[in-house]
Amino acid sequence: MIVTDGLSEIEYKGRTRVVIGKFDGIHAGHQKLIRTVTEHKDLLKSVVFTFTFASEVYLNNVNRILSEDERRKKFEELGTDYLVEYELNDSTARMEPEEFARVLLRDRLHAAEVYCGPDLSFGYKGRGNVELLRSMEEELGIKVIVIDKVKYMGEDISSTRIREAIKNGNMTDAENMLRG
Repeated sequence: MIVTDGLSEIEYKGRTRVVIGKFDGIHAGHQKLIRTVTEHKDLLKSVVFTFTFASEVYLNNVNRILSEDERRKKFEELGTDYLVEYELNDSTARMEPEEFARVLLRDRLHAAEVYCGPDLSFGYKGRGNVELLRSMEEELGIKVIVIDKVKYMGEDISSTRIREAIKNGNMTDAENMLRG
């Protein structure tokens, strides 16, 4: 697995299959999403686009489920070819969603396909979403694939839900939601 910062063009000159997310816990839903991208062994390399831990202040996420090393190890175990750890800062957090799609997804990551959850948000103030990406598919030459959330005990699995289970001492539920 090659780790990069997202600010430079990815070395692979072919097209890629990109999955976008915060991936702060790499729970069962995240694993399903990533496996959908990495299980294809064709000409498209798999790219996981996520954020550095230094970006947590911009993402309102300060209670980590996994350390940076644990998270990288999990991405590698899931078969990721490229891991892009993008840093949000005062400058990059102001990137308009359309610019994010054009510059990062199309130009730097060479995306042919983008996989995401239904609640994807990106770009300045999180204004980008699945509908915006789909409206730009033709312009970008990128197909957008939305993967449904995974449920546990009838409710969507989320990192917030896992953190709440840990906080309440319910380690069995937390572990079950983290298994892929």
